[in-house]
Amino acid sequence: MGQFQGSLRLPGDSRPLPATVSLGEGRLQVASGEHVIGDWPVDTIDISHVPEGIRVKAEGEVLLLDIPDRDGFAQATLSMTQKPKRASKLKRAAKTAATSASASTQPVATKTAKVKTPKVKTPKVRGESKLDVFLAGAQQRFGNKLPNWVFGRWGIAAAVALIAFCVIFAELVSNLLLIAGVIVLLVGGVTMLDSVFARRLLHHKMTPIQVVIGGGGIFVVGLLVGFAA
Repeated sequence: MGQFQGSLRLPGDSRPLPATVSLGEGRLQVASGEHVIGDWPVDTIDISHVPEGIRVKAEGEVLLLDIPDRDGFAQATLSMTQKPKRASKLKRAAKTAATSASASTQPVATKTAKVKTPKVKTPKVRGESKLDVFLAGAQQRFGNKLPNWVFGRWGIAAAVALIAFCVIFAELVSNLLLIAGVIVLLVGGVTMLDSVFARRLLHHKMTPIQVVIGGGGIFVVGLLVGFAA
């Protein structure tokens, strides 16, 4: 039927996520990036227009969609919801035809042909894996702080590769962390003594105390990796 670009968010959440809404074959699918948030039959969900956007309620969950082409989305959903009504009309017409045929052939000992009514098959809902649900939740909470690829399969592969590198080259990683920790501690000490240098270097994004704490944390992690090696 078509795709609609927009954004989605949960009620009470002010941080929207980019979303792609797909309508086709009697189903509505909502996806954000590479992750499918939901995929439901249209006749099992409740779609309503509210001042905040388009409210979709399915399987106990509520989503707020903001779609620029609301008229096109409304026409698409209306045409899909009218299909079950047409199927029910066909069934009633078939029953009426079968009743009239049997009534007209009662005096004659002949067999009445049966009229088959069309059946509408409802496809199964495609389930989501626990990993996809976890990644979607993480992207919703930390998506404004980290790039989108971190919350995909490539991000997990990069994390596994980093852990494997730390295990194989533990001594090298320990030395690098110790050196980085000492450098960050020195920078934190200098910025604590000179406020003008701190403003130029840190740009008010963090305080000198936070720099010192971060450097100490990096140094401690380097020590732990060295002990483990």
